[in-house]
Amino acid sequence: MYLSAKLSIVFFSIFFLSLIFVPGCSDGNTVEPTPTNIQIIIKSVSDSINISGANVVLNNANSGESISRIFSNTDGIAKFENVSSGNYFVRISAQGFNEIPQGSVSPIPFSISSGQTFSQTYFMSRLQGTFGKIEGTVNPKLSGFLVVAKSSGQNSEYHTYSGPEGYFVLFNVPYDSYEVDAIKSGYQSANQPQVTLSSGSSSASVQININPITGSTLTGMVTFLAVENGIVDISLLDKISHTVVNGLTTDIDTSRNYVINKIPTGEYIAWASYANDGYVMDPDWIFKNPGALNVSFSADTSKERNFSVTSAISIISPTNPPGEIVPSVADSIIPTFHWNAYPQTKEYIIEVRDVNGNLIWGGFNANGVIRHTQIPKEWNSVEFNFDGFAFSPLVSGNIYQWRIYADDDAAPGVQTLLSSSEDLMGLFQIR
Repeated sequence: MYLSAKLSIVFFSIFFLSLIFVPGCSDGNTVEPTPTNIQIIIKSVSDSINISGANVVLNNANSGESISRIFSNTDGIAKFENVSSGNYFVRISAQGFNEIPQGSVSPIPFSISSGQTFSQTYFMSRLQGTFGKIEGTVNPKLSGFLVVAKSSGQNSEYHTYSGPEGYFVLFNVPYDSYEVDAIKSGYQSANQPQVTLSSGSSSASVQININPITGSTLTGMVTFLAVENGIVDISLLDKISHTVVNGLTTDIDTSRNYVINKIPTGEYIAWASYANDGYVMDPDWIFKNPGALNVSFSADTSKERNFSVTSAISIISPTNPPGEIVPSVADSIIPTFHWNAYPQTKEYIIEVRDVNGNLIWGGFNANGVIRHTQIPKEWNSVEFNFDGFAFSPLVSGNIYQWRIYADDDAAPGVQTLLSSSEDLMGLFQIR
């Protein structure tokens, strides 16, 4: 009896205390937790006008997965409410404006603490011309698919990634007819919708149905040329845009072998050491064997590709850090490019491209003709357009990438390319 009475008192006390401390059940003295919010403001860089209707996708910076999406309102604001603390980045696109970030440039991440409201303004530059748009969903509603619209009239392609609920939108698509597809490891599209954009029909809405697959397999080995063995990545890139397809990347093992599984039917470029790791694919083999990196798969087939890699030329400035794909800032429209000397080099070849891959200065053509005045082996730096042969000047605010090659012979034209700087280095933005 005593024990029963004592337990009753204990249970009553716990119940009474729970009434006191349950949120919303007190007399108003309980402090509600401060929500964690992210506010993205989008403006035009030319006149600071608010941009409404911009597609803003919030991504987890650690995993890269999209977690939320919203269109900016009439004030140019996209607000993500009650998010978790952590690291994020955004991708922004809008009709009539260049996307943020542009091309293959990595977005700049930010961190937010619990109870904080993070606010960031992004400025978008206007595009010249008249364009259409394609929007739709990947069904089932899955994120992370590379969505491509391939032109039937031109060898061109426009791409984006599906966000939460499988939604995607391609802004600023030139008028033409397109086939739209969705690509990701382990899945195959069941349909590729056909759309035509014109002045009379400037937008299209599609649904891409996808099914899980066993997929094809790519195997092979990596040989290291005149350099100590290491671990490099092997990636399958979309053939036209050179965009990495989610899930189609792996590292070689300690025996220098690799396997990529669950490859959807399609055409790709197989690439070794795409990430910044101190190595590059043998540039001479690539130059003298055009098309050798192309690989196509039909349903559930197996193929083999072997690669040779060598040590990369180390570039000093201007360049992004090796661990990030965030452009460094160049203070002049005539920057000076610096690199470290490479063994056995007889001449260097430099090229500068814009963020869309268009050649601005230098490089060499398919016949090995070098497009700038010779850079002797003794030089470890040059000023942009020192020879006056650039196709166009660098523009303030734009993003570019430069690359340097080493040739083992000073005779005219490309002889034997020894090495180059890395694929994802040399990014810079003109202040």
